[in-house]
Amino acid sequence: MKHGSVGAAPEGVYPPREDTALLLPFARARPGERVLEIGSGAGEASLLAARRGARVVATDRNRTALAWLRGRALAEGLAVEVVRADLARGLARFDRVLANPPYLPTPAGAPDPDPGDRLALDGGPDGARVTVRLLDELPEHLAPGGRAYLLVSSVQSARALEGARRAWEARGGRQREVAHRHLEGERLAVWELAMARTRASRPGRGAGRSPRRTGARRRSRPPRPGESSRGPGRGRTRAPGAASGRRRSPPGS
Repeated sequence: MKHGSVGAAPEGVYPPREDTALLLPFARARPGERVLEIGSGAGEASLLAARRGARVVATDRNRTALAWLRGRALAEGLAVEVVRADLARGLARFDRVLANPPYLPTPAGAPDPDPGDRLALDGGPDGARVTVRLLDELPEHLAPGGRAYLLVSSVQSARALEGARRAWEARGGRQREVAHRHLEGERLAVWELAMARTRASRPGRGAGRSPRRTGARRRSRPPRPGESSRGPGRGRTRAPGAASGRRRSPPGS
């Protein structure tokens, strides 16, 4: 697999590549939107969101990457808060979450000796270790109506990804693929993730009841000629309403 760099970053910081480019369009946030980039690396997505007026928080475990991003943001006069954190631990909820986690399968006991590369590349033996953790914690960081955009790769265990997707949906989440790109020997994709809206409860079940059904009950009356004796709405059909080129960059790339 051959992947060319689309930007520059200091040694020890994962540079923008095809996976970054595929995720980047989903950083086009609205002004005032709360955006979180998990595992920011060089921070291209954070910078783009901030340029569009979003309130941005970027996390990474790599101190060099965070220092690089902070310097770039200051140089452009952009408000990007950088936080050294494991995924998004300790942070609040956001309208938009962006993540390009490490996804290269890495044999147990054989991590990359470079700490920066290891944080950016090591996805565990099946390549999905960090992705599974991220999906498990994501509901804690999505605001109501929020969306997350997650980069996945065909080099990851298909079984592990499918298991993570099913677990997400079992918790009331929705998932769909919104972008993909074929590379030599690899397919990259972006998943859009959201929490399903809670359906209103039936009358008499308390929380979630429609506002029109709260308060005093209406007095019942006999059905008019030609009118069904069923209560309102009962028995009615509901209307339909980049890349495992995460290999270490050659010097000077």
